[in-house]
Amino acid sequence: MPPRFDVSQVPLQGGYVAKQCPVRAQNDMLEPGEPLPPDPFMRRLFANGNAFEAEIIAEVLRLHPRAVVIGAESSDALEAATHAAMSEGSSPILSARLPADLAGRRVGRPDLLIGAPGGGYWPVDIKWHQNLEPASGRRSALPGLSSALDALGRDAAILDEQYAARKREEDLLQLAHYQRMLESIGMQAPDGRWAGIIGTEQRVVWYDLDAPIWQTPSSAGHTKVRSTMDRYDFEFAFRLDVVAVAEQHKRDPSIDLLTVPVKISECGSCPWWEYCRPQLEKPPGDVSLLPRIGWSHWKIHHDHGVTNRAELAELDPRTARLVADGIDVTALMAAAPDAELADLVSGKALALLASEGVATPDDPQALCARTASYSDVGLSVLPTHIDLARAALGPATVYRRRAVSEVTVPRADVEIDVDMENTELGCYMWGSYISDRSNTGIAKTGYRAFVTWESLTPDVEAENSRQFWRWLMEIRRGCHETGMTFAAYCYNAGAENTYLRRLGIAEEPVAKEIDAFINSGEWIDMLREWDSQLITGGSSSLKTTAPLAGFQWEVDDAGGGESMIKHDLATRGDTVAQDWLLAYNRGDVEATVAVREWMASTAFPGIEQVEPARDHDFIAQPLVPRSRAG
Repeated sequence: MPPRFDVSQVPLQGGYVAKQCPVRAQNDMLEPGEPLPPDPFMRRLFANGNAFEAEIIAEVLRLHPRAVVIGAESSDALEAATHAAMSEGSSPILSARLPADLAGRRVGRPDLLIGAPGGGYWPVDIKWHQNLEPASGRRSALPGLSSALDALGRDAAILDEQYAARKREEDLLQLAHYQRMLESIGMQAPDGRWAGIIGTEQRVVWYDLDAPIWQTPSSAGHTKVRSTMDRYDFEFAFRLDVVAVAEQHKRDPSIDLLTVPVKISECGSCPWWEYCRPQLEKPPGDVSLLPRIGWSHWKIHHDHGVTNRAELAELDPRTARLVADGIDVTALMAAAPDAELADLVSGKALALLASEGVATPDDPQALCARTASYSDVGLSVLPTHIDLARAALGPATVYRRRAVSEVTVPRADVEIDVDMENTELGCYMWGSYISDRSNTGIAKTGYRAFVTWESLTPDVEAENSRQFWRWLMEIRRGCHETGMTFAAYCYNAGAENTYLRRLGIAEEPVAKEIDAFINSGEWIDMLREWDSQLITGGSSSLKTTAPLAGFQWEVDDAGGGESMIKHDLATRGDTVAQDWLLAYNRGDVEATVAVREWMASTAFPGIEQVEPARDHDFIAQPLVPRSRAG
């Protein structure tokens, strides 16, 4: 996608701009206020990332004495030195600055350039995070193709079927940026568009930038699978347009900007969040404040005249369900009064209409025309979006989902709540809380942690995880042998499953046992239990749901970012930080217990459904934000 505007005067952009929010690119140009400085976690990330990059570069230089390090001072000199090294066929080239792509408005500094056998170069970046994960359980795993630091090239890469390459969009978009810059000077590798990331595994993980791996919105509300290069070209060109128009707006405020604030996951770490936040949170609040409504869904709602949560809450759930089922409700409402429904829709659609009380030619007129207008995009999640808006703006803090008459939670004689803690290097703690509900005596009740404060290596991680796993399975076997029921719980099982499967790769005899446990009915994801039955209109994270159950953490600033800062101190022998991490982890497992007990309590018959008997009774209540516990 080429830019739509004249971008010839836009400042040259690095690869970061394609992966950042377009509103941020706009605000960077406009400077509408004082940007926030990086928070402690981001400062830690930058510092550790720089230290890791220096460590990898030193190791590459040790293994490749003929490597070329670009050490010029000015940008022009760096580009000239890089081009000279590439022209001579040097490899690897470190700390390069590719010649500026003036036509494409690009500048870029890949951490490494690795020569390909047929000429040209592969771009490689160094990132302070893991890039390989267990392939088991991944529906669309990318090949775990990687090469060692002593044989950097893709031609030396080995496919390990036990692992998959992690799909991090921001990393791959940056690699695509370097690929386009290499192509602009004819220095790309000839055998396809491949690029690599060196992560904390200290291997080059290779990615095919032409592989279709990203689901993105297309016309009529549908999705299309696109390659990283396609996605990059669109995102980069759009941001060039955004910056170009922002420059014009700066000179002439009558020119409309291309973007307005939309809440996304990046917002919390953005320097312009305090500028965008008041605009989004002005009552009744932007629709993007609702969970899992990203930019594409936000645009669909805005295109249909729904710009805030109150307008979304006022849509009709019954009509929305028909739209979600693929029925063109707008066409039904526009049909001639004497037209028979059977002549307008198929048999399956007739049954769906009948299930919603639409059985005669006159019945479609009772549906909501504004909600029916979404028929042109077939938004399958429209009913959920309406419920989220109603739950967010309603008087209660939590509601039962539609058709949920009673909230239930799987229980057992012996229950163990589990929560793991990790950093970029791996998992260092497995915390647990045992509840012996039937006084079996099989295990001691209370909190227990399996933790290591050593610097994390694969062997250190595996040994600590092994001890936890053996303990957990011993209790499980004890329950089975005595006829008692057993259940283990976590909150959002994705991370725990990943690190359990990593243990299975490190210790093959337990791999099948781990996989069987993960897929058993005895390993219960409490986030899934919550989301399938309850709705708040906000986040379903443990830090949000546990306070609704009356739970509060003992430590200040309880969160994953703070825990990583504390872990850096803990591995240096800081006992205060170690105690904080243990208290934080204990809080997480006790919070999971609290959520489960609350969900199973007798108080829940009093929790209203998000859709009462008459929807109009609900939306007649004041649609204003209300305070929440915690």
